[in-house]
Parts: sequence; C-alpha cells; structure tokens
Amino acid sequence: MSNRYRVLAADDEYWSRENIRKLIPWEQYSIDFLEPACDGEEVLERIPADHPDIVLTDINMPFVSGLDLLRQIHDRYPEIITVAISGYDDFQKVKGVFVTGGIDYLLKPVSREQMVETITKAIGLLEERNSRRQQDIRMSSFIEDSEYSSLLNGKLYHPGSQAHVPSTAVFSEVSTILVNIHDLRSLAQQFGHDILRMSYEIKIQLRRAVREPRAVVFNYSDKANEFIIFATMEDEKHLLDAADRIADAENRLSPLTVVVHPEASSLDDIGKVYREMISTLVLRPFCRDNEILVCGHADRDNVPQEPQRFEQELTRALEKADAAEAKKLIFDRTGFGRCMEDHWSLFAVTQFTSRVCGILGKFCRTDEWDETNDEISYGISSIDAGKVHDPIENLVDSICGQENQEPAFNGGTITEEVGRVRDYLSANYPEHITLSELADRYHVDPSYLSRIFSQTFGETITAYLTRMRVEASIALMKDSSRKLEAISFAVGYDDYNYFSRVFRKSTGVSPSEYRRRQL
Repeated sequence: MSNRYRVLAADDEYWSRENIRKLIPWEQYSIDFLEPACDGEEVLERIPADHPDIVLTDINMPFVSGLDLLRQIHDRYPEIITVAISGYDDFQKVKGVFVTGGIDYLLKPVSREQMVETITKAIGLLEERNSRRQQDIRMSSFIEDSEYSSLLNGKLYHPGSQAHVPSTAVFSEVSTILVNIHDLRSLAQQFGHDILRMSYEIKIQLRRAVREPRAVVFNYSDKANEFIIFATMEDEKHLLDAADRIADAENRLSPLTVVVHPEASSLDDIGKVYREMISTLVLRPFCRDNEILVCGHADRDNVPQEPQRFEQELTRALEKADAAEAKKLIFDRTGFGRCMEDHWSLFAVTQFTSRVCGILGKFCRTDEWDETNDEISYGISSIDAGKVHDPIENLVDSICGQENQEPAFNGGTITEEVGRVRDYLSANYPEHITLSELADRYHVDPSYLSRIFSQTFGETITAYLTRMRVEASIALMKDSSRKLEAISFAVGYDDYNYFSRVFRKSTGVSPSEYRRRQL
C-alpha cells in the first residue's frame, strides 16, 4: 500500500472490541488500529484528534446508537469510510446503514474472510479517492505552469506587450532561479512518462530546498526539463544558499544546473531575465556534476581553438577514407576527446560538434547524418560525452567504409533480427533510443544496422520512431482532457516546440490545429 490508514472501532462490549482488534493482522494492510471506543459519543469526541479513515461501529450501543453515529459521521465527516457491525439481521437497520453512507453491514460473529474483504474494499475506495485528489492537485499545478509559461512566452516572443499575470503572483519584485535537469528522459522512466506526476514531485522538492513560503515554482511548458523559481530573498547569500540546497538535492535529478539571477526584477522583465539565465547556462562545464552559476558572475567562455587548416585536413582524410587520421584530427588534435576532463563548456561542445557535423555531412547519406545529429543533440543535452563521441566515431567509420560488413546478427536471419529491432522500437518509442545503443543491444555495427533497417522497411530508424511517436500522439489527442505538452512528453519529447515542428512536418499542421479539426 502506498499510504497508511487509521481504523477506529466502536462497541460497548469489551470482548467484541478485542475480537475486532485481533481478527486480522492490521499492520499487514498498512493500517494503524486505534484504541477502540466504548460508544458513539467517544467516537465523535475522538475523530478531530485521531483522524480515522475508517470507522467500524456496532449498531446497538447506548447514548448514541450506531445508526445515529453513522448519520453524524456522514454529515460532518463525509470523507470517513464507515462499516456497521451487528448481531441482529434487521432489514431496516441494514437499509439505514447504506442510507447513511456505510459501505458494508457485517453480522456477528464476523469472520476473518469477511473483515479482510470489507477492509480491502474500504482501502480501495480510499486509494481511488486519494488518486483522484492527487490528480486534481497535479492538474491544478499544471494549469499554473501553463499560466506562467504563457507569460514567459509573451515576454520572449512579443516583448513590450501586455500579458496576463497569474493570480498566484503575490509579489512585485523577485529574484529568479532557473533549474535545468539535463537528463530528464532517464528520470521520466521512473514516473511512467507521467509529466503531471513527475513535474509535481520535482516542484515539491524544489520548494523544500528554497524554504521560502511565498516562492513560486513552475515548470516551463515548452521545455519539460526547465523549472523556474520566483522568490523574495533578503540578499544574494540567501539566494545562493537556496541554490546550494537545490544542487544537493536527491541524486536522481542529476546532472542539473542552477542559474541564479540575483537582481530583483518584476514579472514584466521575465523575458529579459530568462534570456540572461539561458546565456549563462551554456557556460556551465560539460561534466556530470551539478553546477551553480550566477548571472553576471560566470566565467566568459573560452572556446578551444581549432588547429590551423582543421577543415582542410579533415576533408582530405575523409576523401582518402582514412578513418584513423580523421578520428585523430577530431578527438586528439583538438582536445575534443578530453572535453570533460579539460572542462570545455556546454557552449564549446555544442559549437565544435556543429562544426564537425557540417564537415561530415558532406560525405554521408542524409539519413545517416540525421540519425547522428539526433544522437549528438541528446548527448549534449544530457551532458554525456560518450553519447556525443560515439555517433561521431560511427559516422566516420561509415564514411570511410570501416564498418563491419558481416551480413548477420547474432543468430537468426537478417529479416528476423531486423524485425526484432523494429518490435523493440515499437514497444519502447517513448524512450530516447540512440542508434549506438540499439546497435550494442543487437551486437551489430551501427551503420550496417541503419542501412539494413532502411532497406528492409523503406524508412530510417529515426523516421520510424518519429512516425510511431506522431501516431501515438494523435491517438492521445482524442482525450480532450490531456494537455498537448503532456502528450508531447508522453510520446518521447522533452521540448514541446521541437515536438510541434516534428508533428507539423509529418501532418502538415500544428498539434493544436490537428486537435481542433479532430474534435
């Protein structure tokens, strides 16, 4: 059970109370069995302090009868689950139990099986109720995210325009903190790709770390991995202390970057503040450690200098199909192979890989370049050098004809094995699946896998995954209660703007327009 519940039993006979206490092992059901009450009056007196979730009551008791007790509980504490127990098989009393909100009527002597069945039913109702309540809370939190995100987008894309300020904004000037969780896709698996639940849990954790009762924490709807905090802090030291607590939070959020904008500003300046924080974010070291950066205090980026004639020499190596020389140029002479150890910045890695891919792209098929570029983008966003280096190496090998030419997987015909690859993609499309990881799973060269998949099914692995995700998103859109941002996340996209571009390219219209036509 995910929650502990409290049961209060009431009976005017001592032995009946003790029989209920010993009837089943309450602890095994995550239930605290409270000291039983002697009559209905005692139950009503104790409810405010004991907060029972379930009340078991005898029908025939002095002072306040069981039926009267049930009526009063139903009127005053409707959230409490009630069960009646009696030694009399009286239809009118049975009817009265259900009229007053009781879920069951047990005849004495109550058997263990009857009690287990009734308690299981009661817990099921409580769990369902709690689930609905949590869903409502998460949805309310998600709506608040949408309000603040709309305000941010208005200031980013329509500077100077008037925008709606959410009703929860109870301050005039704030300091701002940006929290970027770099490997959100791994974290998403722990929450079953439920963005409402994941976002809500992360926001709770961030609020605890900030320790500012009036702080606003929202998840930027366009980028699921970004959380923005508005807080009123006494000075920069308190703000940095909060940043330290966020960076020291549970490791499952790592790696993350906390960017502090200490200068107090109004929500009208949110667009300018956000741009400054993002400009600072890209200066973080390309490493898996949690990092704290302060706007205006971050070191200026030192982009490693390319060796002279780098492009000409790399082009010549590729033309000669000299994979070893090409890799030496890319990884050794530039220092890119040690980008984490040498503290390259996120910006420097992004710029350099873009430069290299521009050169490699002249020598490879479009589908190979697309798959490599997708893998590299994921490796950069998740701050994982291996996921950046591997696809570049694989592409160089493919260009230079160095990939494994063996036309077989580990067992089975090519058709059977590539069919298993497609089945794996179909079952796991919400995850981020790279060509390198897929090739390792099936013990085959990445370039060979890419080529044989395309030849067998008439589309690349990336195109197949995209089609699966778009088709899944279309199916989810039929539920009008689902937010498009949540659908984007559920099918495998952290960035809603990127999902929107992919969706438009596939269908010819935006997700919002497609849903409008569908409904």
